[in-house]
Amino acid sequence: MQYLLRHYIRIPHYLYSQFTPSIASTLKNLSPSQLTQFNQLISNDDEKKLKLIAYLVQKLKPGLIPYKQILLQQIRNKSIESNQDLEYAIKLIQKIQNPEFYLNEYINTIKEKRIHSCIIQINQKYPGLCSNEQLIKIKEQFPECTQEMIIKLNQNKQNQSKQQIYEKIQTFTPRDIPEQHNLPEQLEKHKCITQGKIVLRFPPEPNGYLHLGHVRSIRLNFYSAEQLNGYCYLRYDDTNPANEKQIYIDEIEHNVKWFGHKPTHITYASDYFPFIFDCAIKLIKDNKAFICEQNRDEMKEYRRNKQPSPYRDRDIDESLRIFNEMQEGKHPESKYTLRLKIDYQHANPTLRDPVIYRVLYTQHPKSGDKWKVYPMYDFAHCICDSLENITHSLCTLEFEIRRELYYWILTNLNLYKPFVYEFSRLNVSNNMLSKRKIGKMIEMGIVNGWDDPRLLTLAGLRKRGYTPQAINEFIDQVSVPRGGNEQIISIKILENCIRKELEKTAPKIMAILNPILIDVEIDKNTIKQVYVQQDDVKLVSNPDFYGLTPNKQVCLRFFGVILCEDIILENDKVKYIKVKLISTDINERKKLKGQINWLDKNDCITATVNEYSYLFDTENPAEIQEFWNSFNKNSLQIYDVKVPKQLEYKVGDRFQFERNGFYIVDSIKDGHIYFNKIVGLVEGEKKNLK
Repeated sequence: MQYLLRHYIRIPHYLYSQFTPSIASTLKNLSPSQLTQFNQLISNDDEKKLKLIAYLVQKLKPGLIPYKQILLQQIRNKSIESNQDLEYAIKLIQKIQNPEFYLNEYINTIKEKRIHSCIIQINQKYPGLCSNEQLIKIKEQFPECTQEMIIKLNQNKQNQSKQQIYEKIQTFTPRDIPEQHNLPEQLEKHKCITQGKIVLRFPPEPNGYLHLGHVRSIRLNFYSAEQLNGYCYLRYDDTNPANEKQIYIDEIEHNVKWFGHKPTHITYASDYFPFIFDCAIKLIKDNKAFICEQNRDEMKEYRRNKQPSPYRDRDIDESLRIFNEMQEGKHPESKYTLRLKIDYQHANPTLRDPVIYRVLYTQHPKSGDKWKVYPMYDFAHCICDSLENITHSLCTLEFEIRRELYYWILTNLNLYKPFVYEFSRLNVSNNMLSKRKIGKMIEMGIVNGWDDPRLLTLAGLRKRGYTPQAINEFIDQVSVPRGGNEQIISIKILENCIRKELEKTAPKIMAILNPILIDVEIDKNTIKQVYVQQDDVKLVSNPDFYGLTPNKQVCLRFFGVILCEDIILENDKVKYIKVKLISTDINERKKLKGQINWLDKNDCITATVNEYSYLFDTENPAEIQEFWNSFNKNSLQIYDVKVPKQLEYKVGDRFQFERNGFYIVDSIKDGHIYFNKIVGLVEGEKKNLK
């Protein structure tokens, strides 16, 4: 169907993606010529209107063409709202204008209210319904109407794409689990607290910097809550102090605010540690949890073979005593764990008596050394969701297998159960979105920290020059699928989002990368020294190259035609280029295909550019065990660049370097400017690809 819409009637991608199956089935019945008619009529109409338009075109006869525009105008004016209205209007035309037309075939074609009243008004003013003069006027106005609809469509486009995200929440249908349903009294209490509003949460673990994959969750939770007039918590899942740092906590909050979101509350899993500890005590007393002494390898082996722990039937009082001693710091790490007593033979491995508490003697960034035992994520997460009265607990698909454990815990603690839904994890080509693997790359020196602009961490993207708007646009385009975690999204989609924004906002300047100084002989007594780009100079000419080569004429943009007489090398590098001015006549300049950017030596300053390309040569480095072997060693290239000295440069300023791409001022040190390349131009990418 998309092929039909694209190649037969050339409908923009943002329009055809919104056609429903009913409209699509109608379009299948149209011939190519009828599809062309439909393409000329459609605009930002709703489904019913589009279906009417499609049917109208299908029934359109040559003699009805003059009336096409006025019917369309009436639809847009909402004078015609139904098939019956349109049928009446067509019969009116048939009766008054020309009884020979079979205008009842023209029914069910366009769909809006305005046609009906418009035809009546015209009939009152013009006894012949539509005079030639009126038809001409309508034809003149139709393109204006079309443009208005296009403008309106573009204005609504972003809101429509965003709307798809939060409206999808209301249609989520995960795998049904009997335990997920609340008791009537639990649900009533929950609704009383939330007052029927949606309550979401964004629960990152503060063990690293957020990356592009987290934005899908940020967007889904915060934006949805805002659009639905609900609430969204920022909750830190700080259950593993060994990997958590205050710097990560601060950076996460900064990123959320960078996207323009204000959390309803900022909470920590550690805020609920006393209650979670009491929940563990309750489960022990109910004989639903026990203290185990197996080490990690033994436990892994027993669970894989569906064998019970030898400590599974430990006395309840003994388990209570040891658990309290664990919190008092009387036992070393790894000696004891607290495990749930569910079903060691369960088909779902997460239900085979999982660990819910362990001993950790590590300083916690928030609670210090108050706690010696820490809950596992799977135990704390669901309890925190329940205590905060979260309505929709949204997470990535790898947690789908844990949903039964989520509801088992809440059921056995008699706590309110949020609705749980999983969506696909975001994977972007030629990069890595695993905090563990990013940390490995930093450790190996492959990248220069979490904010390396080659990374897709939010700190890296911000340093690279990406904006929250462009990142959100990317997330909206890829939506919230549930097909699996294997799908790889092309990084070119992300690049196109920032490129489209910068094409509208970034000022253009002439900048010369890898500059070469040339002497232009104006006359026998005058030499003009200018910089040109190294890419514009070659020793040997070829038909596809329009730059400087010996004995070839090119044009210095806005200046004149020059002749390259000779190129002198030293140590395989260009040392000197002998150039002569031929003409400054504008007509002569226009004749040449070779138009070279340049800057006068006296009007520019030297800066430094960090040119970035893809971090990995392979599309999906995550599937390679030793992923660092596919690292692109040329992912960072550092060049000199000449930029106009009369401009003012501030950190964060973005520019389009003509013929090169988009750049941001990363830093200014001792008066020297450092630029980071954000993204290349489409033309430049095609050229490089070729």
